[in-house]
Amino acid sequence: MEILYVPWSKALNMCYRLAEIVMDSSEEFSTVVTISRGGLVPARIVSDVIGIDDFYVVRSKFWGVGGRVSSEPDISHYEGLNLRGKEVLIVDEVIDTGTTMSRIVRLVGSLGALKIKTAVLHYKTTSSFKPDYYVEKVEKWVWIYYPWSFSETLFELARQEGDNLVVNNAFEILKRLNASELYLDPQRIRDSLDIYARRWNEKKENTNTLT
Repeated sequence: MEILYVPWSKALNMCYRLAEIVMDSSEEFSTVVTISRGGLVPARIVSDVIGIDDFYVVRSKFWGVGGRVSSEPDISHYEGLNLRGKEVLIVDEVIDTGTTMSRIVRLVGSLGALKIKTAVLHYKTTSSFKPDYYVEKVEKWVWIYYPWSFSETLFELARQEGDNLVVNNAFEILKRLNASELYLDPQRIRDSLDIYARRWNEKKENTNTLT
């Protein structure tokens, strides 16, 4: 699996560039909807720059590291969400297959939005859905490793290389990716990975008990 590692410095630059692209479109928006958890940081920055405090979060679970975790996105939202008559900008970090964004666009439309536009940091051209605004186009499929999912992604990548050597695998992966812009010291990275490993083992034990 090919991995595109995005350090914080580049990720933040991309978030502000996305905000500039939206501003340059001269479109007016009243509301920002983001897709949790990946879209939270980009959406917060974009909403700040374009001056929107009407901000809503929709939860979607579809992808895990390296592949889908379900056949269809599992989408949930606050039951009181009312978008009737609003001009909505949907912000996420990436459009991969387009399945999730298509579902969210339909959801927002069903809730009465007057206008719907979409904005992401990365647009994969393999997607069936083309966003209205994006910063970078990705011509081939790669797994994009964003800094706001540092521990979660690192654990899953390391686990895929061998359950029993997760910590060692993790530091090897960081070395291969030239990930020098780190905000946790090595011991804290180990501590964080230990938390993920413990929860993973508990999940496996519970699954084995049920079967």
